[in-house]
Amino acid sequence: MSNRSCFRVWLAAVVVAVCLCMMTPAAAQQKIAVFDAGRVSAETDEGKQVQARLEAFRSAKQAEILAKEQELVTLQNQLNTQALSLSPERRADLEKQIQRKTLEMNQTREAATSEMQIEVGEAQARFQEQLLAVIDDFGREEGFALILEVSLVAYADQSTDVTTAIVDRFNSVFKAEPEAGAGGTE
Repeated sequence: MSNRSCFRVWLAAVVVAVCLCMMTPAAAQQKIAVFDAGRVSAETDEGKQVQARLEAFRSAKQAEILAKEQELVTLQNQLNTQALSLSPERRADLEKQIQRKTLEMNQTREAATSEMQIEVGEAQARFQEQLLAVIDDFGREEGFALILEVSLVAYADQSTDVTTAIVDRFNSVFKAEPEAGAGGTE
C-alpha cells in the first residue's frame, strides 16, 4: 500500500473517530489534542539525526555525480583543445569516451535519485512508526480520546497543542544513537 493510500485510510479513520466522539453525550468531556509532526521531526534528537544522515547521504551522492561531471568536462575540454591535431581514430575514440562518460554520469544521477528516495522512504517509515508508538502511549497515559496532526484540523486552540510534550516524550523513549566516531577515540 502506498504512503498516499495509507494516509487516506488513516485520514478516513480519523474522520470517523471524530464523528463518533461528537455523537456521544460524553464528547464534551473527552480530551482532544493536536500535534505538529514537522516540529516533532525537527525538534527531536532522532529527527535531527535522521536529517543529518540523509544530508550526508545526499552529499556523498552529489560528490559522486560531481566527479563524473568533472571527468566528462575534462574529456570534452581535451577534445576541444586538441580537435585539429588529433588523428581521426583518436578523435573517434575520444568521442566514444565522452559518450560513455555521459551515459555513466546519467546512470549515476538516476541511481542516486532512486537510492535517495529509498533512504528517505525508509527513514520516514521508521520515524513515523516510532512517532505513532509515542503518541499512542502518551494518549493513553494522559487520557486523551483523540490526538490529531495539526495539518488535518481546520482550527485548534493553542491549549490543545501537545507537540512539546510529544517531543519530550519521544526524546526520552528513543534516545538518539551517538554519531559514529563522535566522542570516542578510534
